[in-house]
Amino acid sequence: MGFNYGLEKKNFDSQWAMTRKQYEDAGMSSEAIQAMYNYDWSVFNANRSYQNHTQEMAAPSFEQSEESYSPLMNKYQEAVSVTDTYHETKSRFAWIGEIENEQLLNALETLKTEDLEIITMYAYEGYDTTEISKVYGVSRPTISIKIKRITKFLKNFNFNATN
Repeated sequence: MGFNYGLEKKNFDSQWAMTRKQYEDAGMSSEAIQAMYNYDWSVFNANRSYQNHTQEMAAPSFEQSEESYSPLMNKYQEAVSVTDTYHETKSRFAWIGEIENEQLLNALETLKTEDLEIITMYAYEGYDTTEISKVYGVSRPTISIKIKRITKFLKNFNFNATN
């Protein structure tokens, strides 16, 4: 939780009203009291600055989701997370040969190579849209739109081939 300036200032002022009275009763000069006040005020401002610029870095417990991470923790995880470099192999599209639906197989064979790679990464290899977007260097919504377009094409192709 951040620093509540209004509440903390009110507490500081009330504490200092009592402290000032005690110093006056003890016979301190007004210059010495003001010097003490200025020092305490600078400490107050330093604490306020520290509280406003410091966030807890603790990761949430196992039961909590990633959305409950602090913004600083999210930034840290982005900075230290690395997406594996994506390497294509010759047997990369071998899963297509396992499809028994002939219309779907024909539709997949008509896809452009990039679309086939995206659908392979998404449906077969289990990449999510964020990981695919990092591989291609485009935004996540762009990948989501491409996946929707490919899915729609495959559904329509399968429907048109049976009619």
